[in-house]
Amino acid sequence: MNPAGSGLELISWHGWGVTGSIAALLILLTTILLWLLPFPSGSVGAQLANSSDRADLQARLGAAPLFERYRLAIRRFQTWLHDWFGPAWSIQAFERCVAIAFVFPVALFLLASLFTGYKNGQIGTSELLLFLLGVAVTGAVIRLLFQLLYWSAQRAWRRIGGDPELAEVITRIVLGAFAVVFAFAIAFAVASSVAGSFSDIGTVAFAIIGGFAFAFAFAVAFAVAGVWAFAIALILVTGVALTMAKQFAFFLLLFFIILPVLNAVMDWGSWAVMRYFLNPIGKAPDGPLGVGVVLLVLVIDTIAALFFVVALAALIPVGLELADLLLSVFGRETFDWRALAARTVRSPWDEGLFVTGMLLTPLVPSIANMTLGFAALFVPLTLGAKQAVQDIGDPSEVRLDDAQKRRIATTVHRSRLWYAPCFLAVLALFGGLSAALYATATPVAGLLHALALCSTAWGQGECPWL
Repeated sequence: MNPAGSGLELISWHGWGVTGSIAALLILLTTILLWLLPFPSGSVGAQLANSSDRADLQARLGAAPLFERYRLAIRRFQTWLHDWFGPAWSIQAFERCVAIAFVFPVALFLLASLFTGYKNGQIGTSELLLFLLGVAVTGAVIRLLFQLLYWSAQRAWRRIGGDPELAEVITRIVLGAFAVVFAFAIAFAVASSVAGSFSDIGTVAFAIIGGFAFAFAFAVAFAVAGVWAFAIALILVTGVALTMAKQFAFFLLLFFIILPVLNAVMDWGSWAVMRYFLNPIGKAPDGPLGVGVVLLVLVIDTIAALFFVVALAALIPVGLELADLLLSVFGRETFDWRALAARTVRSPWDEGLFVTGMLLTPLVPSIANMTLGFAALFVPLTLGAKQAVQDIGDPSEVRLDDAQKRRIATTVHRSRLWYAPCFLAVLALFGGLSAALYATATPVAGLLHALALCSTAWGQGECPWL
């Protein structure tokens, strides 16, 4: 499979309908997942109404020493992760990783397709910029529609005297069901479009409708009879897919089962290990000793994340080989994933961008940890931070007027802009690590390629190490 090459057929002029449709579904799925995130329980105004929250805001804006701000950010991150993931090794944490993993494959597929198409002259700069603008506008419109829908539903619920806690539970159940629906619809649309080289919007619409139909059947089976009915329905649909065109079956299995599940397993472990290391960071002592502890823990966490990258490099080929074996049982020709692996070794950031991006997802927890901690160091440099600290004054006293509350809220929102440059700085750090390995002539890509071949030698019979 060459996702970038296959994507060329989708993005050449009339194929914009396919790419645009899948991108719109991906935006919808991402929006749903974002709404399921446990963002802070209240606005800045609500936080200012509580003495402990006021003290927390004041410390983050510069009242606390530098190292204490860093530890405070880490502890808040730890609390946030527990609210969303639950216990590190829980089923809830795995479900969250699966939900996130539905986004990665399709997003990387579209990105690789657009990048390769642009490089090969299939699309021009103006078309690419117009497409990106359309994605941004679509995302903003969908976000606005979600807010309006939530506001309308909230007002209607209040009018009938509904319980707010029950409303939150219902909302999360509905959003979770729709997340499954959109995830399967995306996989169905990608599989139908790529396998059949469909490029007209009518065919894409038919594929999406079919995906929604199957996905709603999944959601209903799961809601009515639980996980066993869901699993049986999934097996039946997989069986039906296997009796159809080989490429369609493979792509459907790839984007809805193989990549999300395998990535989720490794991400689950990576998030759990990173969360374990948050404890010594949050409790690190003051002074040089504490800084040394933090740096040591960050290095160990990075090494652990790289271990999960290596493990994923072995696990994904195993999944592909098993899918290939399953296809052969149904009389379909074998699928040569080894050609894609070889291209990835030659051009990891070009033709192999799809595979490279999938392998690097276990680094996300470590990158998030470093970004949030790094940003906490620069928050006091935010315009208005010093004034906000003075406005809060004694956190135990409530004496803020409306003008002060607005100034503080504006400063807090402005301080979040530090996440962007800090995120880029962390990426640059990992890029420097990659460049250092390259400078030492360490054949990282070759080693991962050999690992992928040896982990599936039982199926395809090739292993450079034997």
